[in-house]
Amino acid sequence: MEGEETPIPPYAEDSLDVLADAIPDDQPGIDAAAARKALVDEGFTRADATDALELLEMRGYVYRVDSEVRITD
Repeated sequence: MEGEETPIPPYAEDSLDVLADAIPDDQPGIDAAAARKALVDEGFTRADATDALELLEMRGYVYRVDSEVRITD
């Protein structure tokens, strides 16, 4: 249905939680490299971190402004 979020696999949900914790409260997002590093620091492989970011972006959970990753409200 229109307007509903597209479900994501558990690893992507986990990565979204990591990103939410990594973004400082006073900033709208973090640099894409810092986002990947935050995921790797939490146990994701580099490839899985990249895949998770791409999936989250394709499904509309995050978006990019220049090189910054932001979580969709």
